[in-house]
Formats: sequence, structure tokens, C-alpha cells
Amino acid sequence: MRLGLLLVLVWASACAPATGYGTIVADPTSPAAAAPPTAPAAPRDVPSETHTGTESGEFATTWPADQLGFFTFECPKCTSNVIIDTDGGDHGLVNAIGAYQGTKWFNTDPRRPVTRVTVHANAPWTATIADHRSVPTAASGQEAPGKGDAVLKLPAGVTRVKFTARTRGNVGLWVLSPETRDLIVNQIGDLAVERDVHGPALLQVAGYEASWTLTPS
Repeated sequence: MRLGLLLVLVWASACAPATGYGTIVADPTSPAAAAPPTAPAAPRDVPSETHTGTESGEFATTWPADQLGFFTFECPKCTSNVIIDTDGGDHGLVNAIGAYQGTKWFNTDPRRPVTRVTVHANAPWTATIADHRSVPTAASGQEAPGKGDAVLKLPAGVTRVKFTARTRGNVGLWVLSPETRDLIVNQIGDLAVERDVHGPALLQVAGYEASWTLTPS
């Protein structure tokens, strides 16, 4: 019995990590360990696409694989969940409840271009994919008011933004440039914040229930 116990103790000691805690090795295939997405190509003029439907369904898109797009979805009579997904790198493009109108950036990862879009809705809807010309510019020193999900351009020279919002839900503020894609605000409820942001860049407001004001400087 003593010999058996001794062997068990020796085996346990040999298998235990020297530090007492072991080492965590990241899985290189996991999203967290993967390399950041390649920056989209320089924008060029692309004809807009418009798709319509009556309820849930899907549609194919011919949007160029190397071009960033801007996806505007309108469903004014929706009364339940509005969920939009793609087969590319833009999962959960829209996730809202009730009547919806908003814009999100689209086709952000050239390694995983979007070819199909899936819509979950319970009323007639319209989806439009447009190029860089559809995005309004938030001029430095001027307030840019808005409501719901939206994308704006921040011109060169901008170094900071002031953002206020009134909402019961969550508000996220994303910045996209050739160098970075960063979530700079993620909060529930009313807020008033300032953040360092360097233009030129795109700024996406993700908050379908929010009324907000953005002031670049």
C-alpha cells in the first residue's frame, strides 16, 4: 500500500507544471488570436444596389470584394426582431426590435467578402448598399446630430470627438481607418464622452434607439 501511494505521489509531481499554474497557449485559429483584418482597398465609385423583401429571406450581392460598402436598411413597419447577418466578416450587421432605419459599414474584411445577406423581419423592407459617396462628413468644429445607427466621415486634422446620446439601450462608437478598427465607446443609457480620434477615418454609431450629437475638433 505504501509503495502504491509513493508511486502516485511521484507521478503527480512529475506531471505538475513547474510554476504551479501551467501555461495558457492561445489557439491560433480563434478570432482573438487571428491577425487583424486587412485594410480595405482605396475607395472607388461603385453603383449602388437596392434589394427589397416582404418578410424574412436572403439575397445575393455583387458588391466588389475589395470595396468597403455602406448598408442602409429600412423597415418602418417592423414590430418584432430585425436581424441582419452576412456570410462574410460582418456578423450581426443589425440586431434591433421594432421599426428600424439605419446605416452600418459593410464588407470590412477583404479576406471574407460578403456574397449573401440574410434578413429576419416581419414586414416589408428595403436594403441599399452604397459606396463612399453616400457617407456624410462630420466637419471639424460643427455639431452633427443624428438618430440611430449611422456612419460618418471624419476629415483629416480631426484629433478628438465629443459625443452625447440619449437612449435606454446600448451605444457603441467604432472608428475605422487604414491603420485600425477600434471600439472607443460601449455604454448603456445616456452618455456624454470625449475621445481621441485621428482623421481621416470613418466613425460608426451603433445604437438604433439613440438620439445623439457628434462634434469633431
